[in-house]
Amino acid sequence: MIRRKIIPIVEGYGEERAVPCLLQRWLRHRKFHKYFEIPDLAINAKSCGRLKAGYDKVRHIGIEHYIIAALRNKPDAILVVIDADDECINRGHGNGLGPELLARAKTVAPNVPLAVVVANREYEAWFLASLTSIRAAGLLPNTTRLQFQGPMNPEDPRDCKGLITKLMGCRYEATVHQLELTRGLTFSPKAQYRSPSYGKLLRDLERITHEARRKPTE
Repeated sequence: MIRRKIIPIVEGYGEERAVPCLLQRWLRHRKFHKYFEIPDLAINAKSCGRLKAGYDKVRHIGIEHYIIAALRNKPDAILVVIDADDECINRGHGNGLGPELLARAKTVAPNVPLAVVVANREYEAWFLASLTSIRAAGLLPNTTRLQFQGPMNPEDPRDCKGLITKLMGCRYEATVHQLELTRGLTFSPKAQYRSPSYGKLLRDLERITHEARRKPTE
């Protein structure tokens, strides 16, 4: 059986291991794990700025540079995950970061299934959308609760990492804890509803895996 290869590209060291883990878990959840392989480490741009910067092949920056690096591994699909922080809010409606980066990525990989997912506002918002599942997995204590007026929208807080710190009872370090907490993420419709950017990630994974399996092998 030929296994298709998905190459993830991320902005930092925490996501370098966490995103491959997330993809591997989702593939197993969808029973696609026999058909796809994921590297243990994502391609790490080492900052969101290096992904968003204008393409400069001399300085090795710009999403185009990292897509070209992924192409050296002969991928059947490529996934880029980046944090929005405040940029999507500042850009306003109709000027999204994700569509802009995706259009740039397609200029250097027009024939490879591509997805760019912008976590709103941080990857850690996806943990907040999956708190019940993460607690059930024993990865967060059940005793600590966050106090909000009304229902919590995981994508509203600016400092999701700080909220995770409060829930953990110790300082959250992405390079230490991001992989561990990713193992507790749920793929439920409720989590996708609570975090639309997480829902987009899962829809994009459905799309690119479908497109990758439809492509003829070389």
